[in-house]
Amino acid sequence: MSRNHNWFQCLTSPLDLIISTASPLTRLQARRLAFYSSWFRLVRAHSGAVSLAYTPSATYPAPSSSSSSSVSDHQIFNTSPSNSIAAVVLLLPPHARPSWFEPLVAWHSGLLPALLGLGLRGMWRVAVTFEGNVGWMISEGLKARNVAGGDEGNLVMCHGCVRNPQWEGKAPARRLLDWAIERWWEKERGTGGRATPVWLDTSIDEGVRAYEEIRFEVLGECAVDTGADAEGIKLGSGADEEVREKARKRSRQWVMLRLPPEEGKADGPNKGQRTYYES
Repeated sequence: MSRNHNWFQCLTSPLDLIISTASPLTRLQARRLAFYSSWFRLVRAHSGAVSLAYTPSATYPAPSSSSSSSVSDHQIFNTSPSNSIAAVVLLLPPHARPSWFEPLVAWHSGLLPALLGLGLRGMWRVAVTFEGNVGWMISEGLKARNVAGGDEGNLVMCHGCVRNPQWEGKAPARRLLDWAIERWWEKERGTGGRATPVWLDTSIDEGVRAYEEIRFEVLGECAVDTGADAEGIKLGSGADEEVREKARKRSRQWVMLRLPPEEGKADGPNKGQRTYYES
């Protein structure tokens, strides 16, 4: 995620990790924090789900893996806010998406001010290049596999799945996402409804492999010519070919889909394959 935002912010040098908001932030750090914070307000405005996983500690240890509780079996993290956050997952319900057609929600959530803070070039990279690729791939992928009538608005969206870079632990983000989806489906089934498929996008190859481990499958993949290195930092004119080649291999986007067990695998000509779109 930081690589994308380095590119969105048109950085020419890495941005220092925000360790604590108690310390003064640089202008770029403050803008990035505002962007992330707006996601939480946006999800809550649409009655979505915000899930947090906290790191175990001596005072608040993780639940035993042998516990009879399905939640404890699946999520090994303690839920006491006195511990450090290990991972965050944000889920948006169907037909609830960040949209320019809801300017008041975008403004009050802080998303629109955060985008404006990126400047014209940064806004273009987010709204046109990045989100444009995602929208195209999810639409084409759903139509090809005959899912949700080809409309991603009929699906649950994972709007964020983030791991604390200071704590890797036992795959906290992936396991929290798996847990959050199962809880979402339990709630839908409990009210007599059907479990809704979930989709997400990622730009990290390691993320693709991690999501595949919790039953997501790739709907589409595209290359993006960012003009930045593997960490999203603008390449200088003197960058050698090895650096540029590494950047090209890392500058990719994927959209992925997870179906409820009762729906089985997606149908269509691209079943089980990665569809490649050149951007």
